[in-house]
Amino acid sequence: MQLKDKISIITGAGSGIGRSSALLFAKEGATVVVADLNEQAGMETVELIRSQDGQATFQQTDVTNATDMNRLIDTVHRQFGKIDIMFNNAGLEYFTTIADTTEEEWDRTINTNLKGVFLGLKFVLPIMKAQGSGSIINMASVAGLAAWPGLGVYSAAKGGVILLSKAAAAEYGKFGIRVNSLCPGSIRTPLLEEQFLGKMDDPAAAEAQLRNHYPLNRLGNPDEVASAAVFLASDSASFITGQALGVDGGLSSFVGDLISIK
Repeated sequence: MQLKDKISIITGAGSGIGRSSALLFAKEGATVVVADLNEQAGMETVELIRSQDGQATFQQTDVTNATDMNRLIDTVHRQFGKIDIMFNNAGLEYFTTIADTTEEEWDRTINTNLKGVFLGLKFVLPIMKAQGSGSIINMASVAGLAAWPGLGVYSAAKGGVILLSKAAAAEYGKFGIRVNSLCPGSIRTPLLEEQFLGKMDDPAAAEAQLRNHYPLNRLGNPDEVASAAVFLASDSASFITGQALGVDGGLSSFVGDLISIK
């Protein structure tokens, strides 16, 4: 077990990558604190973990609210006496042009994707500093590595996550704390289905077109990102910090289909 006896917090663990990560963390021996704004979804994740003989609890949390995030991290620390892993995973996106983005959409995107990570770092770093160890994983995106038309605000938030993670790694490495970000490509989650494919006139055609951008010619699944998160959280990644790990089917290293290879 890669995470045996580790105490972990995962935000946005009620669905998608967060739920898959929570299940895999528990399978690898971690106690998982499932944090989500949606109580029903969060409790479903907890019950799934418990049904597989894993250890999990739930904390309803709004990652954009400093009081909520402070309460989450303080409660876990008081209950377990340590926090080994913090996975700031919660996020959302809107597929729209910059000019068509409303101020409310801007605020929600930046607050959930970037401020939520900042608050997670702000409140967990002092605890990890005092204990002399910790692994923090922040959810970024390939859209934070390069611009995607229609995802300008999301890209701004995720690019911020990558650099904030690097800054935290530089500041706190001397205290035994590792900070990395994950950069998934298109992953088959409710977020992708609802906010992107579901808004297309022909979702099947849109998905086929999307797949063509990937050297592996397919979309990813949440379990594949969860496996990368477990690796970064584990001692196997003990000399890895300040990195933005792509889990993207080769997308971030691909500039386009210049020739056809049969």
